[in-house]
Amino acid sequence: MSQSINELAGWDSVIAGLRDSGALRQDAALPEHDDSLPWSVMILQTIAAWITAALLVAAVVVPAFIASNESAWLVCGVVLMALAIAVMHFNQKSFFLPQMAVPVAIAGAVLAGFGLKPDSWQLTTFILALILFALASHRLLRFIAAGVMLAVLWYWMTPWLGRYSYNLEQPTAWVRQLAPLRDLLFSFALWWLWTQPLNRLGLGPAVWQPLRHALLWFWLGVQVWQAIFWHTLFGAPADADQWLAPNTLWLAHRLLDLLPLLLAVAATLRHSPGLSARIWPLAVLLPLCVLSPALATAALVLWIGLAEGRSYLTALGIAAALAGFGAFYYNLSWPLLHKGLLLMASGALLLLVWLFMSRRTP
Repeated sequence: MSQSINELAGWDSVIAGLRDSGALRQDAALPEHDDSLPWSVMILQTIAAWITAALLVAAVVVPAFIASNESAWLVCGVVLMALAIAVMHFNQKSFFLPQMAVPVAIAGAVLAGFGLKPDSWQLTTFILALILFALASHRLLRFIAAGVMLAVLWYWMTPWLGRYSYNLEQPTAWVRQLAPLRDLLFSFALWWLWTQPLNRLGLGPAVWQPLRHALLWFWLGVQVWQAIFWHTLFGAPADADQWLAPNTLWLAHRLLDLLPLLLAVAATLRHSPGLSARIWPLAVLLPLCVLSPALATAALVLWIGLAEGRSYLTALGIAAALAGFGAFYYNLSWPLLHKGLLLMASGALLLLVWLFMSRRTP
């Protein structure tokens, strides 16, 4: 019996029909079948899913807050989280329902956090984010949960932020010296996650993929943010020119910031020794990376993108480098004439490097 006109033909039946008609050879290689939705449809469904989730969450959260009962907040939060996680696990072939479950799970975690009334918001936030990361199967939710955990870790490793006064007195002054060690930890983690296979420690891409993307965006964002608002973060007065003046301690910190980049370059050259003749002129750019931790991190991301063949990382590294240099230029307490000379020297240096490498490249 022939197939109904209104009935959609399956992939296998279409291929079989083409082969029977002779339009497709029997030994022809078939294209990979992709059931994913077009990106435009995914965007529209995402917007619709989040609007639906907002209405659903409002229907639960508003009565809970009107009741002013912490126990009700906790129960509603746990129920929302459980329902969202269940939807993600049992509707993996659907796009709309798991996407709608993401904001529902986030709202449930926030509501549960309010219901717990913790003495320390950092620990509660970290535990709730860890629960969502471990139990959820949606990549976006895991990305958000990983970003929250990284933010809490960074806050714990930045003890002068929000806990001590923003001045140069003790205990802030000596604690600030630990910042390069914190930066080293995050930069090494970034390098390791983006250069190692996604099946380490018995965990697959479902775990490592959102984690490394979250670390990439979080750490680049934090470095650029620190470069822009360094006066607030480190408690320096606006007219403290000596903060940007090179000295022994400043140079030691900046060289520590370069350590992940240098090790990443060394690891790449160890696997591909033939690249050394082509990239060694780039060493003249290292003084620019010394100017700011944001520039060192941007150079690290840029190098990983070039070494691993990831244009996504290369573009992010270039954007972060421009933002980091712009922040350094803005905060630099020099006369405009000297700033202009610095820009001219930097541009001339980049032009010379490009000319030199273009002549050596076959």
